[in-house]
Amino acid sequence: EAATLRSLAAQQPPPEPVGAEPPKDKDGAYGSKGDACSACKFAATASCAMYKTCVCYATNTHFAVGGIPDAKDTQHWRWACGDEGGSKYELCF
Repeated sequence: EAATLRSLAAQQPPPEPVGAEPPKDKDGAYGSKGDACSACKFAATASCAMYKTCVCYATNTHFAVGGIPDAKDTQHWRWACGDEGGSKYELCF
C-alpha cells in the first residue's frame, strides 16, 4: 500500500537556492565568515533535506602555531549545519 502511494505522489524538483554561492579562495576555504555563511545558506536552501534541518554555523580554521612564521592569509572560513564541531563554531544568522 505504501509503495502504491509513493508511486502516485508527484515528484517535485528541489527548491531554488537563495542567493549566490560565493567563490572560495585559492586555498579552498572562504575568505570571510559572511562568505562561509552565504555558502551554507545557498547549499541548505537548494536541498529538500537540508532546508528544514540545517542551522548554519561557521568557523575560521586558521590557528596560530608556535615556531611557525606568521601567515599572511589568516582567513580560512568553513561552514557546517550545526555546532557539533565545538565552541569555535559561530551561529551565522
